[in-house]
Amino acid sequence: MHITYVITGLLCSLFLLGFALTSYWEQEKRASAVALIIATVFAVMWFVAGHLYAPATVHITIVFWVLLLAGFGLLAWPYGRPAPLEIDRSAAERYDERHVIFGRMELEPDQPQYAKYYSELNPQVKGFDDHLRSMPRLGELGGKYSHELDSPYFDALFEFIAKYNHLADPGLPATGRIDLSQAEATRRVKGFAKHLGALDVRVTRLRDYHVYSHAGRRLHNWGEPNSLEHTHAIVFSSEMAHEMVHSTPRAPAATESAVQYMNLANIGIALAMYLSKLGYRARAHIDGNYQVLATAVAHDAGIGELGRLGLIMTPGHGPRVRLAVVTTDLELNEDAPVNFGVQHFCEICKKCADNCPSASIEFNDKKKVRGVFKWQSQMKTCYKFWRTAGTDCAICMAVCPYSKPHTFYHNLIRFLCTRNPLARHIALKMDDIFYSRMPRHSEKPNWFARE
Repeated sequence: MHITYVITGLLCSLFLLGFALTSYWEQEKRASAVALIIATVFAVMWFVAGHLYAPATVHITIVFWVLLLAGFGLLAWPYGRPAPLEIDRSAAERYDERHVIFGRMELEPDQPQYAKYYSELNPQVKGFDDHLRSMPRLGELGGKYSHELDSPYFDALFEFIAKYNHLADPGLPATGRIDLSQAEATRRVKGFAKHLGALDVRVTRLRDYHVYSHAGRRLHNWGEPNSLEHTHAIVFSSEMAHEMVHSTPRAPAATESAVQYMNLANIGIALAMYLSKLGYRARAHIDGNYQVLATAVAHDAGIGELGRLGLIMTPGHGPRVRLAVVTTDLELNEDAPVNFGVQHFCEICKKCADNCPSASIEFNDKKKVRGVFKWQSQMKTCYKFWRTAGTDCAICMAVCPYSKPHTFYHNLIRFLCTRNPLARHIALKMDDIFYSRMPRHSEKPNWFARE
């Protein structure tokens, strides 16, 4: 065997073995086993062929590398640019936060808001909502995955956030404005947010359809019209740990969601206070205290694209992020929406819909919803599963091919998926082979209760 043939076989075997080891570290047992089998079969076949056809190993090596590079070149060739998310801005409508399921669950029969909502605004959902109220609340015992030691993790975190989310609005600035250029302002805002822990920070001009038409969460201002006199929105993300999301729908995934909402609340409040001290009006929009739709802002600012599962799909972490927003009247440089192939990938993938335990994710084509052509998930059935499970559910997030950890192998696939439709089709097929069409996860960090 020629030395180039031996080196080629070793490199390819080590590449596959590296993927097997990486998958094992990611607790993806199936992917690790499949990769190990492929690595073993390849190595045996390669070196057996080299032994049998030793005089031809130079030519075999040349042909192999030509085919390999040609194949990679084909997958990396930028053609067939995918269509971006279609938005008819002339038909875009503001959404009433009072219809959000979380706000509806805060209403109780002895409250005037309850009577107004179910008699005037949305009487057809009263029976369904009252049924949900009879079920155990998130974090309470009685859900399928509730646990007396695990559930209080996320219950405590969400209660903690609720204790200080009134700080989201620092009020009118106490000092005069400090003049600074848009470039300087943008540099400082993004730098500060990232230093505080944000994964990504983007800016967009605040549009009317970004803002909820009426308040619908906190009862003291329930039903009041929202009229933000701000010009720009700063949206930032926070990564959810893969090992925590991996255990969904058990308590670690819900705990990680709460952890990142807490981190984002800290960032948002600090950033809003900083802008206020510069003399500009600002407000943080954090868990339980929003006036804007974070996903709409995030899409327009270029944090990611809106996917089939109804979440923002980011280039590096897929939907495995949480979002928060700060709005302000400080002039900032705006970012543009991104288009890296999500609309096409979600069109052909449907893995989130296949795995959704409540059948809440749309299988069919997009629909026009308040001016946006998108897949419309059913929040009622989704939330009902949350109450049944006793946690929030992130199964769609966990099974999404874009949610894989930030490693060399996954980043290579993400890059190829941005290039052309063929790469996306092959990536999806390989994801099914290595991870299964219906992946199931059960591992929990060792500081949670064992199964």
